[in-house]
Amino acid sequence: MADRAGVSISTVSHVFSGRRRISAETSARVQEAAAALGYRANPSARSLRTGESGLLGLVLRPRDAVAGSLAGTETFTRFSGAVAAATLATGRGLVHVPDLLNVDSQRVPMDGCIVEAPYGSDALLRELHSRGVPVVCADVDPDHPEDAWSVRVDYGAAVTQLLEHLHAHGATAVVMVSGTEDNAWNRFSRQAYEAWCARTGSQMRLYSLYEGAGATGAQELAGPLLDAPDRPDAFVVAATRFAIGVAEAAEMVGLRMPEDLQLAALTDSDLVRLHRPPITGLDLRMEELGRRSVDLLLRRIQEPDPPLRQETVRPEIRWRDTTR
Repeated sequence: MADRAGVSISTVSHVFSGRRRISAETSARVQEAAAALGYRANPSARSLRTGESGLLGLVLRPRDAVAGSLAGTETFTRFSGAVAAATLATGRGLVHVPDLLNVDSQRVPMDGCIVEAPYGSDALLRELHSRGVPVVCADVDPDHPEDAWSVRVDYGAAVTQLLEHLHAHGATAVVMVSGTEDNAWNRFSRQAYEAWCARTGSQMRLYSLYEGAGATGAQELAGPLLDAPDRPDAFVVAATRFAIGVAEAAEMVGLRMPEDLQLAALTDSDLVRLHRPPITGLDLRMEELGRRSVDLLLRRIQEPDPPLRQETVRPEIRWRDTTR
């Protein structure tokens, strides 16, 4: 290429690496020579030389993240889309990594990784740290909630606001159906419910259900409770598919919403927005979480010192017809 373009070998190298300014005319001659000779820069070789792949990694930790998105719960598709758009806007690429604890995944090149909804003391985070990969948590590790290299979602304030509203509008027996994944969403929502029950003297009626059980699992759980003499007058459930199941159970025993039963979900999707009646949901603002996570990861790649203040996203309650 150097012979064909009439330049030095180092000039050809600088044209493809972009590490030194080359005139537009010279660069064009080199590119024409490369095209004529059928040359393409090898990204793997380039990453070996520069130590950068130009890729960010993304791991969705909850077991039902992908299946739940395909079933319409929307949370992780919104988050993944925001991360992809924010990453591409920086000129980098994004790679979804299904299982970083699998030995085959060690070949996945990435300059840093976002871990969404990590488990408490997550083994995956330890693995990434041991590899020297810069990591940012999108939502905190619940065992290390103050980690500055995390974007925190403030579930506690939103859940408390929701419970206070239900109570102020007549709810005296509130059931919470939490998910079983040990992440901040489930753990901190449960803690907010437990604290509210203790503060108000309300009976705690807390149940756990694997997120993958979906509407069917929630219907089977809620049916006997709603058909009992001491039936609850409000449900707060983790997933929107849980909310659909509770709504179906209420309809089967002839309960009206919100007159006989108030219902809210701790996330939001078309499943609850388009339900009849529309179901109150907690918008976790996944787009903002995704954008902030990318910004924080790029900062960690470029700067070793953590930020002085942890990033926080505050969810918003979308009030609809199933709450008074």
